[in-house]
Amino acid sequence: MKRSAFATRLDDTMDPAKPLMKDKLTVHWPEPAHMRLEASEVLPEPCEIQFRNGATETGELLRFTGRDDHFVFRPRVGHPRHLSKIIVGLAQVKRLRLTKHIAMKPLEDGAFAQSDAVFAPSQIQVYNVEFADGEIDSGETAGYVKTQIGLFLYFRKAGELFERVFVPHGVIAYFQAGDPIGRLLVEENVVSEAQLKEAVEKQQEMRKLVLGDYLIEEGLITSEQLDAALVVQRNKPSLRLGEALIELGAVTPDALQTVLARQRANRGRPLGQILVDMGVLDPETLKKVHAKKLGLPFVSLALFKVNGEAARLVSATTARRLSIMPLAVENGELIVAVENPPDSATINELTLITRLRVVPVIALGDEIRASQREFYGMSDDDAADAAPLSDPSALRFAGVEEIEVAEPVDDEALASVDGVEFVEPVHDGITDPQVRRTLDRALDAAQSGGTLDVHVESKDGMRTTRIRYRRAT
Repeated sequence: MKRSAFATRLDDTMDPAKPLMKDKLTVHWPEPAHMRLEASEVLPEPCEIQFRNGATETGELLRFTGRDDHFVFRPRVGHPRHLSKIIVGLAQVKRLRLTKHIAMKPLEDGAFAQSDAVFAPSQIQVYNVEFADGEIDSGETAGYVKTQIGLFLYFRKAGELFERVFVPHGVIAYFQAGDPIGRLLVEENVVSEAQLKEAVEKQQEMRKLVLGDYLIEEGLITSEQLDAALVVQRNKPSLRLGEALIELGAVTPDALQTVLARQRANRGRPLGQILVDMGVLDPETLKKVHAKKLGLPFVSLALFKVNGEAARLVSATTARRLSIMPLAVENGELIVAVENPPDSATINELTLITRLRVVPVIALGDEIRASQREFYGMSDDDAADAAPLSDPSALRFAGVEEIEVAEPVDDEALASVDGVEFVEPVHDGITDPQVRRTLDRALDAAQSGGTLDVHVESKDGMRTTRIRYRRAT
């Protein structure tokens, strides 16, 4: 065993009469989104390390958090340093394999019993890993987890027993999971071979289209203007085509930037989206097939009955920021709808907030935002797009009260009651008690009747302060 394979030796002279304390052994191995690993009964975990320099060593994994850039390892019995605890940096590792196979089963959440709303994922996904050294590893995995430090894969061995493998990010040049979306769409009889071929051809055409052709196709320049710009460009080799067109006055700088951004987006347009544009595939079906490719369930929120208790575990601000919608709590797990597979930071944040294991499911973005509005009320962006408060046909108010103040309002103070902010008129530093009482009534209505929002209208010089509170109907 080459000494250089290890980063640092912590203790080469550990007394064999003092075995490692069990409570110091920590091996955290993440679970795939919809699978449950049996807890390992014995620590440390037997493992095999394949190093970047080609060396291989077996032994025991003593500490692995799944977050740090290193782990703690003890070499096999018979190795000259088998009593040592050694820190191994991930920068030296190509693979870390746990050699003890462990049982893993699909989750069986009652929330997924809404069969009309939930479409189950595939339990096996094909995968392809291309290593930085040129090696290619491909096969089938029963799920995968990508974190900030690397990729976790799970391989079926016998029955419900699986092998666990970790690959650090630093050695991965390319990773893909799931069959290509085109193949899945054909296998699911969603599109025909002919439609798929047509979409692939359109995708290739988009990628080949040069800027001049794109500008002509968009109707922004003529072929004569393009020819003139090419002449200018030949006379000034350092000049780009877009700059030549601007110099000739054929396009403005802003218009050119807009077209360039659109061109970049079209060049990278996914095959599934092209099929949607062609009208042979609808967005919901595409999302279902994409979810299956990733091994995640798809949930139709238009049909799914959301649990209000689950929704209240996450604040409206957090739900909107993370683009998620809590759906249900089952067996200590929070099921969360996401538009795209969440990263580990999102899952960790939700786990920290709710103290529950987070199980993501895929849903349409529009349906997630609609559920957010239903359970959390309108966001600031929604309110900006809504009809003005003065339009009685747009808003139905449960109560509108007007209060006459003793003299014009010339100062304001921001106050808060039960977490709701409002503005009260102030006269010589004394808060108007009528405003306080009216707001108290509005807040009582909020607690008992599900008021969506409270509006206080008061301007300098006004003798009347109007307080509106709107109740969900």
